[in-house]
Amino acid sequence: MNKEEVTLVELLPKIYHHINVAVSKAFMLALEQFKKDNAQKSSYADEDFLSAKQAASFLKLKLNTIYSKAEKGELPFYRSGKRKLLFSKKELEQHVLKRKVKSLEELKEEVEQYSRKKK
Repeated sequence: MNKEEVTLVELLPKIYHHINVAVSKAFMLALEQFKKDNAQKSSYADEDFLSAKQAASFLKLKLNTIYSKAEKGELPFYRSGKRKLLFSKKELEQHVLKRKVKSLEELKEEVEQYSRKKK
């Protein structure tokens, strides 16, 4: 056996080390990419998007009513692909608040304020 001949037993630790280094590098690269992807998505973290079904549940309406209102422009929505609709939870909350029906007490107060301004 020559000095240049190396046995498999001698090579195994070196092979293991090279594989370990390669896997560690690949893992670190994948982890960095994952962090970058999630950092970009976190800009939407404040914005909760609901599916049409979730929006129907949130507004306590039937799913068909959600689609109808979206089609008529009565509900704000976003498209995800050609057919899927997404609804911003914040925008749905604002939509509901805009549609508040004032109580008689609130209406009387407004009339009084209006009549005071007229004088």
